Amino acid sequence: MGLVIVGLSHRTAPVGLRERLSIPSESVGPTLEKLAQAGAAREAVLLSTCNRMEIYARPESDPARAVRALSTFFETLYRDPAVQPALYRYEGTEAVRHLFRVSAGLDSMVVGESEILGQVKSAYQLAQQHGKTGKITNVLFQRALFVGKQVRTKTEISEGSSSVGSVAVQLAERIFGSLHDRRVLLLGAGEMAEVTARHLMSQKTARLKILNRTFERAQALAATLNGTAAPIETLFDALLEADIVICSASSERPLVTRDAVQAIMKARRDRSTYFIDIAVPRNVDPEAHEIDNVYLYNIDDLQRIVEENMGRRRAEMEQAERFVDGLAREFYGWIEAAVEGRPAALRHGDQHLPLGEKAER
Repeated sequence: MGLVIVGLSHRTAPVGLRERLSIPSESVGPTLEKLAQAGAAREAVLLSTCNRMEIYARPESDPARAVRALSTFFETLYRDPAVQPALYRYEGTEAVRHLFRVSAGLDSMVVGESEILGQVKSAYQLAQQHGKTGKITNVLFQRALFVGKQVRTKTEISEGSSSVGSVAVQLAERIFGSLHDRRVLLLGAGEMAEVTARHLMSQKTARLKILNRTFERAQALAATLNGTAAPIETLFDALLEADIVICSASSERPLVTRDAVQAIMKARRDRSTYFIDIAVPRNVDPEAHEIDNVYLYNIDDLQRIVEENMGRRRAEMEQAERFVDGLAREFYGWIEAAVEGRPAALRHGDQHLPLGEKAER
């Protein structure tokens, strides 16, 4: 089949590198076009999230050559010497297995998290919209989405804290013991912000304020959670009031600069402020941690809590890994048979899926 993957993730690259490589959705089409022009792949899907940047491709030529071309593409695209050492590369069955593990949440920082399945679906749909998928890629990603849902249905991998947002709230609880009398500011009103906000309110947070560049989205989210919303222009005043700030807004540049934090701390008379920045790129200037009584945590700092949660779900993880491994081998065998023109069918829920006419290599 010649499926290859080249990418990096939280396992191989720190947040400082990942945020430099993050690609917004509006730039995915042009990036895929550059990839095609470079002759690296005729079918490709680009997955860019806070914890990974990966290219899934069906190469023009042999897989080894395609892997080299994709690696060079990363180097040309970013011109950052730190990129190459962080890259991993998969071919064939291992590539299928990796995609299935990603969809199932097994390769996530927070194992079993649900957001990644939607992110894989969005990446696939974007590639479709830009005409960069074909028969093989379509079947592969449809199968990956099916596997992701099956793993969550057949195992308890998503039980407990199963999102970056929920782990961020766990960290906030460890800092304060209880959030009942705390003022929490949430930057952002997207999917991750919503998950975070719901976990905050489940802990009976005293006062939750939500700021977002689109004020209407902040209002809508706040209305469902008995919180309050404010325009992003009131950020300085909101920071003055907050005990803890959780950041998950989409922004290519920091929304909270070092100078702003310095001014805030002066106005607060150095009363401690805690920032939990789970956005990539980061919302808070990393240099803000140098300021006295400012405690700044980024997404990588959540790892200790994540590892504790993983320990409690070890048996479910092992079951999910076996399930994914079997489905990956089954799928790759099905595709190889179809490519060679042999009869092939694959169980998809209660249906058998034939590939149809002989697939192109």
